Amino acid sequence: MEERRRFRGSIFFPVVLIILGVVFLLNNIGVLTGNVWDTVLQLWPVLLIALGLDGILRRQGLVGPVFLIGLGIVFLLANYGLLAVNVWEVVLRLWPVLLVAIGLDIVIGRRSPLLSLAGLILVLAVLAGALWLYGVRFETGQVLNSEQITQAIDGATSASVTIEPAAGSLRITALRGPDGLVEGTVGRVGQERVISDYSMSGGTAVFTLRGTGGVFLSVPRGSQGQWAWDLALTPAIPIDLNTSLGAGQSLVDLTNLDISALDVNLGVGQTTVILPSEGDFEGKVEGAIGQTVIQVPKGTALRIESNTGLASTNVPSDFVEQNGVFTSPGFTTAPQHVDLQVGQAIGNIDIRYMDQ
Repeated sequence: MEERRRFRGSIFFPVVLIILGVVFLLNNIGVLTGNVWDTVLQLWPVLLIALGLDGILRRQGLVGPVFLIGLGIVFLLANYGLLAVNVWEVVLRLWPVLLVAIGLDIVIGRRSPLLSLAGLILVLAVLAGALWLYGVRFETGQVLNSEQITQAIDGATSASVTIEPAAGSLRITALRGPDGLVEGTVGRVGQERVISDYSMSGGTAVFTLRGTGGVFLSVPRGSQGQWAWDLALTPAIPIDLNTSLGAGQSLVDLTNLDISALDVNLGVGQTTVILPSEGDFEGKVEGAIGQTVIQVPKGTALRIESNTGLASTNVPSDFVEQNGVFTSPGFTTAPQHVDLQVGQAIGNIDIRYMDQ
């Protein structure tokens, strides 16, 4: 008697084809209205869910697949406005679900697809309960201990500034006065330490602010549910600005700042960079999973080289595209240029004018 062959191939691409087919079919028969590609972009977290299910069915354990499925569910709920809280804070706060997945993986192992699916259902039930409880108790919690940051400019003619919180939310703006180099507040929690370093080299002020220790064990809640590094930089001298954030939200507002170089990095979350109306510099804005938003004042001469994996790039209709490079109107004849390399592995890159 001939033994039946069991299918153990990947279901990832079949699932992608099925989803695309259903979306286009519903659009063609008038059930879905509006731009079909907007719907496809909203559904991008399904790719993470499909990758996770593929790992379960191929007996690759529970931990990695559960992480992908949970991440996909949270992003999908956020895309459709079904989460009333910050999606990045949800991701950070629910990391202990991975411990549940590790424990079940040890108990169940890779004995059979049915047991793995049962373990997955149990972990997802824990995730759903945690989401519900988190929503109910969102207004209560730990109050941030904030630390004041002040660094004088000390006669520097230029500066190199590096800001590296591990996780949470980061906002960078311009100081109103010219005297300080960096001013603002930094939220701390538990045993976390905020380390600053300052030196002067040939007229260039070198300033580094970094958060270390006790970060992922407990994510703090402020008065509005956010963990904020809120810092302002001097507009008086050129700044080489570097920011790095592991997970969360990053807002880098370059309005009124004199930027000589820019390097913005984010692991998981949303990055928003607001460009100055005048500026002549090169830079990089890179993210792994999430969204990168570049806000452009009308008249800024901007060129963007887009590097994407499972990500899309949206630009204003008057931008010109050639081989993955997008340029704003009048770029070639403008006296000043902003030249950016923007990378996103999973998610989307959104270039928009300030009034949009």
